[in-house]
Amino acid sequence: MSDNRQKTAKESKGFRNQLKTFIGLGSRSETAATDQKLLAKYTRFRILVIGRANAGKTTLLNRVCNTTGEPSIYDEDKNLLEPTSERGIHDVRRSFVFKSNPGFIFHDSPGFEAGGEEELKAVMSFIEESSKAKNVDDQIHVIWFCFNPDVARPLLPLEEKFFNEDRSWNVPVVAIFMKFDDLIKQVYNRGQGKTENTKKALDTLEKKFKEPLSRYKFQPRAYVRFMAIHKDDGNHQEQVGELIKQTAASIDNLALKMLFVTVQQNNLEVCIECAVNKNIFVSTFNIRDMVVKTTCWFGHCYIKSHVRIHLCVMN
Repeated sequence: MSDNRQKTAKESKGFRNQLKTFIGLGSRSETAATDQKLLAKYTRFRILVIGRANAGKTTLLNRVCNTTGEPSIYDEDKNLLEPTSERGIHDVRRSFVFKSNPGFIFHDSPGFEAGGEEELKAVMSFIEESSKAKNVDDQIHVIWFCFNPDVARPLLPLEEKFFNEDRSWNVPVVAIFMKFDDLIKQVYNRGQGKTENTKKALDTLEKKFKEPLSRYKFQPRAYVRFMAIHKDDGNHQEQVGELIKQTAASIDNLALKMLFVTVQQNNLEVCIECAVNKNIFVSTFNIRDMVVKTTCWFGHCYIKSHVRIHLCVMN
């Protein structure tokens, strides 16, 4: 009996010591400060959007930034362009920003239609140059490649070349299948119900697009599909939330992932998930550092330096 009591007392004392260490009564770490310095290097998240004409890229970005307004467009030297007829000309080196979410910087490529070899070269050259930029804000951080799932023209030769051509850069690519509702119409069978036709469209998407893409040398890191996002009464924000989640998952660099998660304003669950996975279940025993590191994933939070956290520990 006495041995059991001594064992219990030792375990209780060990638990109290661990808890004291956890709430900051023990050793402190400098990991939070390191993370803050790392994050300070990044202020804007830059996305290259590639897609064929009428793929729905403009609608997608409007949904992501939750706006119907026109973006501000900048030339290669970051000079604001005045609203003229030439301003809307596609130029992958021009950047544009929506007022509703200035943390995102976008670049647009019209895609690689037949005879668009020069456009492919221009895009690959732009990505190559940006990957070598000394200022991380000038680098392309993610590529959203938008596909219009056309059964008659699943993947164009130049699109295949984009995913197979050798490169020195390692920018994550997310494949986005726009207008999935159109694909359902393409494979629609009047003799089948909605569920069966949707399943048939999903099978077609898998065989015509995902499987070929997965065999390429530089395959996408994630896949997302959109359906009727042009409709205001649809669940477009839920679909955008999935894009945010998959994009975050495709980013390996911790500071970049943190920047993307804090810049986006569509998916709070992603903030929570990253905060929990990266900070709660790791070996950090300083409660203040843990709180600071956790709130780094929430873009609109801040911590006053004088806030103290009290926890009563029973003797």
